[in-house]
Amino acid sequence: MRYTVSIDFLVRKGGSMLEAINHRELKFIEILSITMNLFIKNFKEIILVVAMLFFPISILNAMIMDKLNSSTLIIMKLVEAGGLMQSFPANSQVFVTFFENHILQMMVLLILEPVGIIAIARIIKSYLYNEPIQVQQAIGEAMNCIGAIIITGIPYGILVFLASLCFIFPGIYLGIVWIFYIYAIGLRGVKGWNALAYSKEITRRKFWKTLLFAMVFSFISAGWDWAFSTVLLMAPENIATDILYYTLAYISGSFAFVGMTVLFMNREAFILERRYNATEYAADSSVDGDKN
Repeated sequence: MRYTVSIDFLVRKGGSMLEAINHRELKFIEILSITMNLFIKNFKEIILVVAMLFFPISILNAMIMDKLNSSTLIIMKLVEAGGLMQSFPANSQVFVTFFENHILQMMVLLILEPVGIIAIARIIKSYLYNEPIQVQQAIGEAMNCIGAIIITGIPYGILVFLASLCFIFPGIYLGIVWIFYIYAIGLRGVKGWNALAYSKEITRRKFWKTLLFAMVFSFISAGWDWAFSTVLLMAPENIATDILYYTLAYISGSFAFVGMTVLFMNREAFILERRYNATEYAADSSVDGDKN
């Protein structure tokens, strides 16, 4: 059978995108086609999530990076002057600020951003079930996952960081096999080590394919980010421009979040045989109610 980017070729007679996801392992072009379709059809809801969640995160990101760049510049000047260790007592606050902002940046990445990702994943899942969810409800459900995000995301960040210190590949390996932990929290209600183990289970024997998907989605987002940054070069360099850039980057990044949601659901269906049954779905039901 020949496949094209048309959704009509991805579904069976009279079928739907959900049936296509449940039916078999989808090829990359099929995942990309469904992702584009879902992104366009849910663009209004995605923009609302960006406005309500990612825009405040963008403000925080811009403030953190402004302080981080300032302290980094001072440290680099001290290194160039060769007086880093001698001036450490007098400039200890610079180093404290540097590490504090690095920690804040990691907290944004590991705790705040996943809330927005889960909200988008819940919106996409609800759309596939033909039971559209209100954006406020999706955000509320995502906020309820903060406890699970914290007890999963912090160990994830620490272990990936430590693995990366040993050699680059162990860090990449853990980053890929655990890449779906946020979706496991948001769509399956698992947390802690169970969320990491669940992600590893659905990347089993699919490491290189998962890496390829992650890279392609990243390249697509990076391409839009490059376009945004090129345009913004004409704007004055200030914190407002930085906030705008981060906000636009989250809009382009949302395409990847939609794609990873589709990939996560498809992997569950053909690896774990945990198919999503639309007839059993209610927007406010427990995520565990999706089990076969």
